[in-house]
Amino acid sequence: MKDKNSAKEYLLNHWNKHLKSLPKFNINVEKVFMENNDNGNCRVFAIVSTNEDNLDALNKEYMESQSFLDDMKGFNMENILKVEDVNLTEYL
Repeated sequence: MKDKNSAKEYLLNHWNKHLKSLPKFNINVEKVFMENNDNGNCRVFAIVSTNEDNLDALNKEYMESQSFLDDMKGFNMENILKVEDVNLTEYL
């Protein structure tokens, strides 16, 4: 996010909507974190899971959906500087 205030606004006003819309795309939210950073950009990390083979494709489908647009209504999308998918493998 552009800054900590943008991250807080996103988390307080829009994230809960994702909790309802993401499962429709077979994406389950495990945890959400906001970077502890008072200077400059502030990242939001969402740990998600799915039973599908391609989380990247599911995420892309979701972010291009009307559900995502509805969730984000009223948020200045220019405050999102970057969205990055990182695939993790659980070992323990």
